[in-house]
Amino acid sequence: KWNGAVAGRLDANGIRCKTVFYREWRRAMWERALYDAVWNLIGAVRDEDTDHADVAMFFDVEASDMMWELVNNLRGGLAVTLIYGFEDRLFSIAEMRGKDEPCELIDEMFDHLQNVFPGSNIMLNEYLNYAKDKRGLLQGAKVPPVPTELSELPSLIKTGNLRADGVI
Repeated sequence: KWNGAVAGRLDANGIRCKTVFYREWRRAMWERALYDAVWNLIGAVRDEDTDHADVAMFFDVEASDMMWELVNNLRGGLAVTLIYGFEDRLFSIAEMRGKDEPCELIDEMFDHLQNVFPGSNIMLNEYLNYAKDKRGLLQGAKVPPVPTELSELPSLIKTGNLRADGVI
């Protein structure tokens, strides 16, 4: 509602900013959340120091698989669909700007990660558990367990009394 007024004031003071429709802004924020989660997690579990450009160039299959898992759950859980080409955009950002950006896991950031992306993100949970158990990272974070069998996944069928009036 006020984006034009705020952008005008910023522009008058020499600060450029772009204004977009709220849906575009929402998609851009989901892309940023996806980028932060995937690149930092995949790079931080490596034995050697890894930056975002290294993840884009050498661990692209893992990054792509994790991104698609998270995006598919976004579509099903929050009815958000990222715009076609998000994968190429995120890889391009990592290759262009990620050379000096080290991959790191911060407890405060990843403590709520499983609540940000809806659904049972098995690959994400596997990486989080590996980072905590094997690499000694995220010691202050609550990491969800990885289900060992499909029967441990939460059921999609609602149970209990689903009527508002309480009549069974």
